[in-house]
Amino acid sequence: MLDKKGTFLEKNQSVSVPKPNETDMHNFAFSGTIIDVLESRGTVIVEDQCGDVFEVEADRVDVED
Repeated sequence: MLDKKGTFLEKNQSVSVPKPNETDMHNFAFSGTIIDVLESRGTVIVEDQCGDVFEVEADRVDVED
C-alpha cells in the first residue's frame, strides 16, 4: 500500500497525518508511527505521541524522511 506520494507503507514508519475530514476520529494534524497496515481496508493504524491510535486512509498520510 502506498502513501499520498507513492511511498510504500509499512509498520514502524513515521508519518504525517493531515487535518481531519468529516469521518476522522482525530481532531488535528499530527505526526505518528504506523503500528498496523490494513491492506483489505486501504488504511493504516497510526499511533500519536500521546499513545492514542487512529485509523487513517493510506493515501492521506505522508511518510516522513
